[in-house]
Amino acid sequence: MKLRRKLPAVAAAVVLTAVGATSAMAVEHQFGGAFTTFWDLSNYNPSGDIKKDVPTSNYFEQRVRLGYTGKASNDLKLVTMFEFDYSFWGNSSYDGPIGRGQGGAIGADTGNLETKSLYLDWNIPSQKLNAKIGMQPFDDAFKGIFVGADMAGILLTHSYTNATASAGFFRWNDTGATAGKNTRDMFVLDGKYNVNDKTQIGAAYYFVNSDNISMINVTTPEDVTVHMLGVNGATKVGDLSVDGFLAYQFGEDNFTNVDRSAFAGNVGVSMPLGKGTCRSEFLYVSGDKDDSSKHSFYTPYSQKFAQYKLAESGFYNNEMVILGRDKNAMTNDNSIVYDVNNKNQGVIFGSLGYDYPLTSSLTGSVNAGFAAVAEDNSGNHKSDYLGTEGNLELVYKFNENLKLSARAAYVALGDYYDALDADDPYDVKLIVKYNF
Repeated sequence: MKLRRKLPAVAAAVVLTAVGATSAMAVEHQFGGAFTTFWDLSNYNPSGDIKKDVPTSNYFEQRVRLGYTGKASNDLKLVTMFEFDYSFWGNSSYDGPIGRGQGGAIGADTGNLETKSLYLDWNIPSQKLNAKIGMQPFDDAFKGIFVGADMAGILLTHSYTNATASAGFFRWNDTGATAGKNTRDMFVLDGKYNVNDKTQIGAAYYFVNSDNISMINVTTPEDVTVHMLGVNGATKVGDLSVDGFLAYQFGEDNFTNVDRSAFAGNVGVSMPLGKGTCRSEFLYVSGDKDDSSKHSFYTPYSQKFAQYKLAESGFYNNEMVILGRDKNAMTNDNSIVYDVNNKNQGVIFGSLGYDYPLTSSLTGSVNAGFAAVAEDNSGNHKSDYLGTEGNLELVYKFNENLKLSARAAYVALGDYYDALDADDPYDVKLIVKYNF
């Protein structure tokens, strides 16, 4: 009798298990990622110091990114990305979860898992609507000079025949005793229109409300409103490709009662030259002589590193290594112009580069760039000129997944650093990158 009484329950359990398995098996599980490590020889990285007699660093840095996508269909998927870093080989072991970039010493066994992305990517074909919900990567419409980072929020994008329109909300910080009371939020409106198959124009508006949020190691909380609007475009005339943008910011610092009025402009060009491609970028961002932030460009920075004003943004189009942020940088990420706010001084940045396919597997690039502050707000410098960089890069494609590269850069410092009698910075990297 007891056995017969249990049979319906067992049968029901089997049926429920089968239903669950069928549902689970309908989801396609996709895995991918990248392994990157490099050896670095530099008197600039990882310290970021500009001074006399800087010692030369010699270290290995490593990063692994693991991605998982749970794909129910082409219109519905969960996207995740995780990251593991060693800021340099040999840094620590057996230390527990003490922060990013640890565990590179003998024995390892240190928690350094970082969560990059956790979001739902959902298409509604009947409405031509895409929704991304959760922690996701977001880049602005102005080559990343304002914000380019992982952030939690909702982004809706509607597609039209020749255009797209996006609206979104992102919560950057929530630091008050009551959740939702002291926050830093961004609202997004972004549109793009294809004039024809060669020309695209766009416009964007971003609103940031930072409501008295606390920053670690900063005595004054941030309480600002920032409006940013601008236009961008790209076109091709014959073999010449041109793109650029104009952007303007206004708003108020509610602690200092300073009204912001800042602007930025950029133009980039590229065209075939011989067997290679020649490219150039020019960027101007306004700054302040009195360090008041009245004409300086607002760039959001992380709560933890607010004292260093390390922005969650970056201008990578000029292919600099030291003068601007390096595309290969990982945990040790330093540059002379780290963000376009540039300590409320703004920046004038120009670059010229050439990419050349040496063989079917080997590509070479050469880049030169210069930078100056738009406004010197200290008065202690001989000139506004920060320096001139030259760098070379060779990339060997071993196969479809593995690339080996070498990059060397040198900066001749300008008279802005004349009083320091500083050593010119240099950096050499040997890089292995495997995508899977």
